[in-house]
Amino acid sequence: MLIAGAALGGVVAVGLAPVASAEPFRNCTAARDAGYSNIPSTSEYYGEHLDRDLDGIGCES
Repeated sequence: MLIAGAALGGVVAVGLAPVASAEPFRNCTAARDAGYSNIPSTSEYYGEHLDRDLDGIGCES
């Protein structure tokens, strides 16, 4: 029983692992918290909602 529980715990831990995402950040605070600023429109992390002046650079510092 104890071994089965440990194995199941391993499966759960793998299921909860973060998945890399190539989506724009929800907002610039989230981008900056992750270490991103001045995100070019060619980046997979760029989103028009992050670009206040629509110059092609999101979350300008």
